[in-house]
Amino acid sequence: MSELFGIIGNPIGHSLSPLIQNEAYELNEIDAYFKAFHVESKDLESAIKGMKAIGVKGFMVTVPFKAKVIPFLDEVDPMAAKKKAVNVVQLIDGKFVGYNFDGEAWLKALLEDMNTQSIDKESILIVGAGGAAQSIYHTLSQYENLHIDIANRTVEKAEELKKLGGNHKQTTVISLEEAENKQNQYDIIVQTTSIGMWPEINQSPITITNLKESAFVSDIIYNPAESELLKQARKNGARTQNGMKMLALQNALAIEMWTGRKVDYEKMMKSLKEALRFI
Repeated sequence: MSELFGIIGNPIGHSLSPLIQNEAYELNEIDAYFKAFHVESKDLESAIKGMKAIGVKGFMVTVPFKAKVIPFLDEVDPMAAKKKAVNVVQLIDGKFVGYNFDGEAWLKALLEDMNTQSIDKESILIVGAGGAAQSIYHTLSQYENLHIDIANRTVEKAEELKKLGGNHKQTTVISLEEAENKQNQYDIIVQTTSIGMWPEINQSPITITNLKESAFVSDIIYNPAESELLKQARKNGARTQNGMKMLALQNALAIEMWTGRKVDYEKMMKSLKEALRFI
């Protein structure tokens, strides 16, 4: 009998994880099926219980549930607990255990696309303060020489995020307006919110008009393949990256966790690019 895996979110109709997961199972002869579950916030607890009842062996978590799901899991990995966000859950001995490798997947994708081995003294702007931002900031805060600004619509939430970095001394919370005014000071800008995601493709959390010549702009959105923010960044001469590689890496890591099988994330990238041509 095929093992059942899935992803929960709201909205979830845009997710391409089912496509690339099921293709990977077929290519690697893994007897499994992956399904997207649309969940309302008020039904989250019962949805988690229901997935365990029907035999789901693991699931991914996307917006807006990366933090909200934690109280309803049986256990949470210490690293995910520090990040206060979960992006993948595995059934272990009858218990749903939450993990998080959003930050690691994003950083690996960033370093590959920047064609560098590490980041050290860069000035970085994080836009947003939700679950993805928590994971990315926690990963970046391990680099003590980075200067990190966090900009969010709600400054109080950005202040909460800053606390995750513990002793990171070069982190500052600023407004979105300040971020726009300082944009030419950043080496790297990472946009972590869902603003600009399909179908609201003309929206952007900040307006890009004046970037540093060598700037690199990353948007974790992958649908559309080029968000409004990335369009603006490209027109201002920046190198850009969407969330496609991060998504492929997340899915590959989830499959390895659930099945013990390594899959080629670059093949997943090809599937994503092909699918996005028709969206």
